[in-house]
Amino acid sequence: MEPHYFVAITLPNHIKEALSNYREEMQEELPFRSWVHKEDYHITLSFLGSATEEQLEGIKNGLQTLAETEKLSFTLQGFSTFGMEDRPRIFWAKVSENQNLFLLQKQVHAICEGNGFSLETRPYHPHITVARKWVGEEKYDLEHIKEMPEISFQADTITLYESHVKETPKYKAIAEIKLQK
Repeated sequence: MEPHYFVAITLPNHIKEALSNYREEMQEELPFRSWVHKEDYHITLSFLGSATEEQLEGIKNGLQTLAETEKLSFTLQGFSTFGMEDRPRIFWAKVSENQNLFLLQKQVHAICEGNGFSLETRPYHPHITVARKWVGEEKYDLEHIKEMPEISFQADTITLYESHVKETPKYKAIAEIKLQK
């Protein structure tokens, strides 16, 4: 199977650690089919799918132009889901809305489209996937989820990742851009 690629914000280690600790605490109570590995937590900016070497080089060069961008500030703000309310597909951590993030995502989107990728047209919804596919006997109930305290953090790295679905962790960084400011 051909690898897929995506561009994402890499999270600082203390945030990966906090989410991983939450997973360890809640895994028994929340029967999701799979939980994301600690090293795979990220905030997606653009999902690319498969790519040619030429396209990947174009993306890497394009991302370099974003190096002058300011670091991004976030706050983790609890959890939510995608999919059916009582049997969610995705369990995810919320991050505070951030105008700079939306601007950055638009720039990344334009770089990707400029390199021949046709991208999702749904509105951008920043999140950190924590688990996938509810398989519990009981219906899922967000009201009974143990909340995590809000944690503020800065992110300063944009990464081009390659997916390896059969490996753990699944995502391998193939290019990183440090935000300078």
